[in-house]
Amino acid sequence: MRRLRYALLGIALAGAAAALAFTFAPGSRGGSPHAASRRVDGTWPAVADVLSTHCVSCHTNGGIAPFSLTSAASAKLYARDIVRMTQAHLMPPWPPGTDSPQYLGESRRVLTSDEMATLTAWVHDGTPAPAGAQVPEPSNAGDAAPGRAVTLAPAASYTPHITSGATDDYHCFLIDPKLTQDEFITSAKVQPGDPGIVHHVILFEARGQQADAARQRNAASGGRGWSCFGDPGIGEDRSSGAFDRLGAPPWLAAWAPGAGTTDMPPGTGVPLHAGSLIVMQVHYNLLHGTRPDRSSVVLHLVPASGARLIPLETTLVAAPVELPCPSGAKGSRCSRATALADEERKYGYAAAQIPLGLLFLCGKTLADYPQHPRSVTHLTTSCARPVTRPIRIYGVGGHMHLRGLDIRVTLDPGTAHERLLLHIPHWDFHWQGGYYFTQPVDAGPGDTLGVSCTFDNSAANQPVVNRKTIAPRYVLWGEGTTDEMCLAILQVANR
Repeated sequence: MRRLRYALLGIALAGAAAALAFTFAPGSRGGSPHAASRRVDGTWPAVADVLSTHCVSCHTNGGIAPFSLTSAASAKLYARDIVRMTQAHLMPPWPPGTDSPQYLGESRRVLTSDEMATLTAWVHDGTPAPAGAQVPEPSNAGDAAPGRAVTLAPAASYTPHITSGATDDYHCFLIDPKLTQDEFITSAKVQPGDPGIVHHVILFEARGQQADAARQRNAASGGRGWSCFGDPGIGEDRSSGAFDRLGAPPWLAAWAPGAGTTDMPPGTGVPLHAGSLIVMQVHYNLLHGTRPDRSSVVLHLVPASGARLIPLETTLVAAPVELPCPSGAKGSRCSRATALADEERKYGYAAAQIPLGLLFLCGKTLADYPQHPRSVTHLTTSCARPVTRPIRIYGVGGHMHLRGLDIRVTLDPGTAHERLLLHIPHWDFHWQGGYYFTQPVDAGPGDTLGVSCTFDNSAANQPVVNRKTIAPRYVLWGEGTTDEMCLAILQVANR
């Protein structure tokens, strides 16, 4: 039974790894701005500095934002909208609620009173700017991390394609960093080749038996990588001594919409061992077509010998997803059995076992999820998993898809000692981040880590595919963008 439990959890978390990615990135609380401390400067250089610091990492050509702000001409075009959105504290976005704890680097994602006044004064003065003026590129936070910078990418571009009726393609690329000694990753900047189709990128470490399996899979494709719904499909390597990775390769770094550079907290790093390989898993979301892509990553590496860095690893807590159709919706799409069959057809047998595995792991049954609720606008789920060793929690993130409304990650949920680690009260699929605590949180045996999610599966809240809202259906935990997930991601260290 214990072996079955771990096997099921491995399946569930592997599926999570394949459908989730995020980058721990600095940001700020979306509440009140900092107090003004300087005179208002409404000149273009001051405006350009504000845009460079807070805006153009997303508002750039090919970026996640709908328009670019890299030039004075584009900034002038959207000037009044910029003032309106910043004054309303809607931009720059900051997903954590005000009840969340403090996180590192918060000041980079909120405008000060002076910065908002600078934008307002510039607009009031008629948006003066020199002809052809540009906004400076934002400073790369990852460049401040210790270590040498190494850029890694697949050998060639890849054009994703749809199979078995899915609107997603998961593809794994094998990359050899050619390390002759153990190293720590202190920063990672994943660079999606085409942000319009790249849903996420995760880097996994493959060593020992997993490295051998990865080489075999890559060789079978002629070096072009392989399809990898769920995990990378390279088995389990117990030689690493990983305590709770449960068969899934350890994460090294990741990227998702709304995330950017990863700097590990000072004094920490993610281990990357000599002779190991990197599997880059790219999830392509093909709801709006397909194009060639060649994503890459810039790693900052520090030799492990003498570094005295604390090794970080990723821990996942997942909850079941059981979202029935709204009242009045009928047909086979509203059948749970049909939903399971669709998952197996699109993603394979292992992926279709995840819903059952999550119910088992979380001590729940289908009776905990009514099949015909009065309303499907606020469907909830949760799970708590025991902490089995002394750990120190450095960072936290959450993940859902397009139907998600609210997500909470807690330590010791439902007890007198409950502690909120993260709350995102207005989930936005396009702004997925991870957050490092200003003060790490200790946990150990006797504690639990919990995640809870709220979803809206009403007809009005269905995903749009090819400019058409899809019909309601029974939704399970699944690999695709139009499926759902409820997941907490934590970066922890032994203590």
